[in-house]
Amino acid sequence: MNEHVRLAEPLVLAIGNQVAEECRAQGLKHVTDASSPHLLLESDGRLRHEIDWFSSFVILIPEGGEELRDAIAMNVGDDRCKWAYIPDDPRNIPAVVMAAKRMWTDEVARLDDIPDPGPVAMYETGFPELDRYGLRLITPAFMPIVGPYGSGKSIFLRQLLINLWRLHGWRFLLTSFEEKVKPRFHRDLRRHLIGSIENSWTSEEINRADIELNRAAVFLRRKRNTVLDADRLIDRIEYAVRVYGIRVVAIDPVNEIDHQVPRGMAKTDYIGNFIMRLKQLADDYNLLMICALHPPKDGVEKRLQKNGLLTLNDGADSANWGNKADIGFCMWRNLDGPTLLHIDKIKDHETMGRPNLCEMIHDPIFNRFRVGRIGYDLIGNEGGN
Repeated sequence: MNEHVRLAEPLVLAIGNQVAEECRAQGLKHVTDASSPHLLLESDGRLRHEIDWFSSFVILIPEGGEELRDAIAMNVGDDRCKWAYIPDDPRNIPAVVMAAKRMWTDEVARLDDIPDPGPVAMYETGFPELDRYGLRLITPAFMPIVGPYGSGKSIFLRQLLINLWRLHGWRFLLTSFEEKVKPRFHRDLRRHLIGSIENSWTSEEINRADIELNRAAVFLRRKRNTVLDADRLIDRIEYAVRVYGIRVVAIDPVNEIDHQVPRGMAKTDYIGNFIMRLKQLADDYNLLMICALHPPKDGVEKRLQKNGLLTLNDGADSANWGNKADIGFCMWRNLDGPTLLHIDKIKDHETMGRPNLCEMIHDPIFNRFRVGRIGYDLIGNEGGN
């Protein structure tokens, strides 16, 4: 660093000579073109002498110029930099420079730097008893559903997807790994839309239901002779979101993904990284990201036979299913007892309801659930035996 008293007035680092000229035309005295590193740095990488005279800089960038902004800040010293977008009207340049923001406010911020998100939108599930109880969903959110084979996860999930479509108009993507879309998925989703069994369906009802399903649903299938690993899965989900306007993603079951753990990485760390990628995708596109998964068989079955409580931490391979969930459910069926739904994880109790245990009564004719009693006392009494 040069031993001199630096100028207090900031140097405006403009992207391109035309922007620099517009700044000068608006009365800014200290402006330079920063569109290339050689305009700011000596051949040995040090700041040019006339640049280093300034104690601070304001980087003016166009929309989409964030990577160039970051590179400039690292070259001249990010602690000396603020930044702003080039305004549409050049007459606003002086005001924009005066109001420039510090670097990295999306990571390191004072309270005033963080925008007010406004009220959080909360959404009903379409299960009347759960909605009256106060359970609410939010987006973006990561929502695992843990349960053994045959516990009813897929039935509950398909019912929830149709509920969210009808209530909120959310298009959904549903994976097809263990079962074929036709006839099983097609039949069950038709039942939810029509509200009666196949024997009573009219051709007009079938046609209306299929038109609605084409609007509401997209299916992700495993291509023959192709590995569906985490990279391919996330790429295809993002494609569906951008092309079809998906709002809910249902990966059922996540155990069927070809999880390829890199050499030297623990499985729990790999799963944690996989979950964070799904959460980032949900954040980027404001999605409800649902993952149905099976718990390890050993230990869980014995515990459930003794009226134990299934939790998200029983998810296969990692406690990250519980740690990273925003909303989380567990489903199982005790011997000779009802199906139970454990609302195990709720991100914000004040607005989204509280954890609880629910009795789920299965209707085999329509292959759907309704909610019976609610309360943790279902475990250990006649309702859980």
